[in-house]
Amino acid sequence: MRSQDDIPDRRQRDAAETTFDRNIVVIAGAGTGKTTLLVNRLIHLLMKEPEPVPITRLVALTFTNKAATEMKVRLRERLWSLLRPAADDPRSDGGAVSAQDLRARYHLSPEILAGRAEAALRDLEKAQIGTLHSFAAHVLRLHPLESGVDPAFQEDDGSRFAEHFAAAWDLWIDRELSRRGSHHAQWRTLLRQVSLEEVRSFAQALCSELVDPARLQDHREVAGDAVVCGWLSELHDQANRLLQAHDGPKRRKVEQMLAAAAGLFGHLAEKGSAALLDRPAEERALLAKEIGNPVGGWEPADFKEAARLIKTAQACLHVDEQFFKQALSLLTPLVTQVRDTFVQGGWLSFDGLLARARRLLLDHPAVRERIKQDYRAILVDEFQDTDPVQYEIILAVAERLGTRAADWKDMALEPGKLFIVGDPKQSIYAFRRADIEAFDRVVEKIEAEQGSVQTLTTNFRSDAAVLEPVNDVFDRLFERRPHVQPANVRLTVRPNRRQASIDPGVHLQVVGPSDREEPFDSAGATRAEAEALAQWLRDEVLARPSIKPGHVALLFRKLTQADVYLDALRRYGLSYVIEGEKHFYRRQEVIDLINMLRVLDNPHDAIALTGVLRGPLGGLTDREVYDLRQAGCFDYRKHRRLGGSPLACAEPVRRLYDRLDRLHRDITTLALSDAIQRIFETVPLLDLAAASLHGEQAVANLLKAKHTAASLADRPHLTLSGFVELMIARLDEQPDEAESPLVEESPEAVQVLTIHKAKGLEFPIVILPGLHQGQGNGRERSLPAASYDWSSGAYGLSLGDRRTLGSVLIQEKWRLREEAERRRVLYVGMTRAKELLVLSGGLTARSNGDTVLGLLQEVGEGEVGAAATSALRVGESAIPQRVRSAPERRRPRRAETDEIAGPAIDVASIAAWWERRTIAWDEARRTPRHLTPTLLGKQAAPEAAPAPPFRKAPGPDAEVARMAGILAHRILEQWDFADDPVRFDARIATAVAAGLAPEQRALAEGVTESLRELFKDFGRSESYARLRAATILGREIPFLMPWGGTQNAQVMDGVIDVLYRLDGQLWIADYKTDTVSAEEAAAHAERYRPQSEVYKAAVTHSLGSEPVRFHCLFLRCAMAVEL
Repeated sequence: MRSQDDIPDRRQRDAAETTFDRNIVVIAGAGTGKTTLLVNRLIHLLMKEPEPVPITRLVALTFTNKAATEMKVRLRERLWSLLRPAADDPRSDGGAVSAQDLRARYHLSPEILAGRAEAALRDLEKAQIGTLHSFAAHVLRLHPLESGVDPAFQEDDGSRFAEHFAAAWDLWIDRELSRRGSHHAQWRTLLRQVSLEEVRSFAQALCSELVDPARLQDHREVAGDAVVCGWLSELHDQANRLLQAHDGPKRRKVEQMLAAAAGLFGHLAEKGSAALLDRPAEERALLAKEIGNPVGGWEPADFKEAARLIKTAQACLHVDEQFFKQALSLLTPLVTQVRDTFVQGGWLSFDGLLARARRLLLDHPAVRERIKQDYRAILVDEFQDTDPVQYEIILAVAERLGTRAADWKDMALEPGKLFIVGDPKQSIYAFRRADIEAFDRVVEKIEAEQGSVQTLTTNFRSDAAVLEPVNDVFDRLFERRPHVQPANVRLTVRPNRRQASIDPGVHLQVVGPSDREEPFDSAGATRAEAEALAQWLRDEVLARPSIKPGHVALLFRKLTQADVYLDALRRYGLSYVIEGEKHFYRRQEVIDLINMLRVLDNPHDAIALTGVLRGPLGGLTDREVYDLRQAGCFDYRKHRRLGGSPLACAEPVRRLYDRLDRLHRDITTLALSDAIQRIFETVPLLDLAAASLHGEQAVANLLKAKHTAASLADRPHLTLSGFVELMIARLDEQPDEAESPLVEESPEAVQVLTIHKAKGLEFPIVILPGLHQGQGNGRERSLPAASYDWSSGAYGLSLGDRRTLGSVLIQEKWRLREEAERRRVLYVGMTRAKELLVLSGGLTARSNGDTVLGLLQEVGEGEVGAAATSALRVGESAIPQRVRSAPERRRPRRAETDEIAGPAIDVASIAAWWERRTIAWDEARRTPRHLTPTLLGKQAAPEAAPAPPFRKAPGPDAEVARMAGILAHRILEQWDFADDPVRFDARIATAVAAGLAPEQRALAEGVTESLRELFKDFGRSESYARLRAATILGREIPFLMPWGGTQNAQVMDGVIDVLYRLDGQLWIADYKTDTVSAEEAAAHAERYRPQSEVYKAAVTHSLGSEPVRFHCLFLRCAMAVEL
């Protein structure tokens, strides 16, 4: 008999472990021992009579690799104990099934039991015990032809695909938007509404293998979609019900907007998105307004509901199905090409693993049948965190033998094959596509097919003083809404639980301003709360001999909220370890390494060199760096200059420069991984990191960066320069990447992690800080470019402010789920505590969104943050409240001095200096960094004397003139002036045919005529004869040079039409297609004098001091005017 026979849910546990003729769903609450239950189920499957299941014919799937490893270790330990029955101690087994239980239940002899345990141990590493991604990869490798993959494919974490897409996009978009493109009209329409960068992001999202191109093509018009129509009709009815309850003879703004929303919903349900075309402008204008604050006569809940409906109607106004039809037609070829070439290159993304495994099982019934026969049992852990694509894979493998349904809803499940464990109250991974509605649908399906649902309620983790208040709080916070939020299931404490080592319970700590301080805003409250928490931990918690820092965990919704608290812990001398930090590229040691790599790759990178000198390697102050720069010693290759320098820092900097110079020369001939290795061997980066504040963590992060370089060694095109560019890009983009995890976590360090990372863990003392901070911050999570709702089958597309009706539906579903999930995140955090749970926050002048303190106020009796309220009553529980004033900020001690050193501040001189700086800054902002000769001419025009008036001859329209100018330059770029000018007509015809885009064909006649007019007199002119006699040195010559002197340095770039030499003289000719007569040419040329100076300066700068002359060559009148 097991030691757990007296627990309240013993019967449910036994049924879950030993029922083999029906599929089982186990709803396992927090701390109810689900891992033990899963291992027991596996043991029973291996040992049962009749028909024991060989370990190679079962599948056990978990959410993470860590959980899979834990399950495998626990199973191995249990099998070893069964192999040696003497070691099997039922009195201390923690609920694990014993050899005695198995022999009695299945009438097994010790020899048979040991033989089955030995066989399972022998084949354990062959068993499919892992994540669903690893199972999907296994299935794909078994069937590479059917799934269309290389059997030796590698799994991509996303970085390879990002590079692959970027390269494919650049080539494709260049072709699409060039003269070779054939969709210019569609692109112009598209790019008038969204930016090219938005289109790029949209195309990249469509390349995900989870996006089904066939479904996208079919979704475009949803007027007949029953799900969407039903949803719109429901919104219409809700709006009308609210309107009837609050309507009056004279409608206020909220009633007017609600009526407009109801009308819009009704028309959309009837006609689909086409209804938007005939909506009156007044209705659109009305819905575009802000709803404003609640008005009299409306209950807060009703007004909130009205605001939700109006917001949904406003989103519907941005529905544009035709826009997406056009976008998809343009982008589908690129999407297909990118997907195919990536897989053909031997790569699969994590999403690709799931998508292709799902398609393999659904599109190839024979393959599905073989896989169903291969596996007799499927166990799935953390089912509530699994996404719907994984659900379809699981259901397909669990389908009854001999049946082949095409849709998951129609799949008949094999009785007794499927065993899933989950808890919808702990579903907190919607950002990873976890779908609580899909979870409910699968559970309903299993129940409908005579499956069994068992609920575990005995909690082995928490003391009753923690568990009862948590139960009471969530009895009130979890309001049951089908497919959105389940009701709370109260957890019971394990009987005869060991007594807590500290005073157990749930405590509420609130920090407010002192009598001398103004009310806090959210940031001020956070600083005060962090100070109070650190002080309390040091003085009251960790002062107890029985409590170690490692017993304490600070759990945050997001680690971006943790910085202020970590700073307070540092100032109070409390060590901590962070788990789940996603800002690897913000770590100072990583930034220092990137600066080092930049300097070694490019010695002229002054900014990076400043970072190295100011960092731990250089150790210089700002003043020393400035003096070094002023002394002309800001190039490590010239380290010998520092030999006799009077600078105090000269000798240590010289030694550093010498080392950098040798490294720079050495690594140029090394492969990337060897170059990085040489840098780490030559420069004491790891030693300095070990001596820094974060010690081991900093070293681990540098080693991770080194490993990143080694992992890229298989990319032959990636040099050190390429790696530096990659690291700089990641530094700019700040991708979510975790720090390197430490091998060991010290019990002498406070644990700091997110609630998501803490899921499945437990700690003696849990602190939930920052409960005064808004949970949603007033912002809804934005939809991805392509989204899919599994339960309804609706697809949503979103680009810029355009969307489809399916997108609006999914956004509304997500809003409801996100609101409920925020409460579930709180539940997961509160149920991590074994003995003491501390809810901590600050008092603010005004509430910042939906706060936890606000929720506690809603469900409790008493005032949160009021000193008179000693305990907040929630149901039968009393949560003690401690309200304290903000403590003084603890600051590092500084050496005391008797007098202040240094000169007094001259306020007047500083003010004058600041005024000069402001004037210089304003001037710098007005001066463009990039300049062209044409722009210079326009800037100089207002200051120049007005040119004499001239008669402008009638010319072609603007677009014809523009294209004629472009094509004239192209013709002359390739023209041989020795040719007979009569051949201009043939060259004009060729240029017009090749140079005009399909949508510009209507201009062909006008452009041709304009070009003939341009060249008619030019071929017979003296200017043409000069060019025929000259030596042409270059045509369409690009140049780039500094301009404007050192005070206002600018970059000038342009293109010289033709450079030639005639009679020993160097000439620049600039073709002009202006419509001017011969008499007006000289006056008109004065407009181009500033440009002529630029061109002459460019040639002089490039070719030396040889004099150069310039003339404008007016083609229409065949006149050359020297400037």
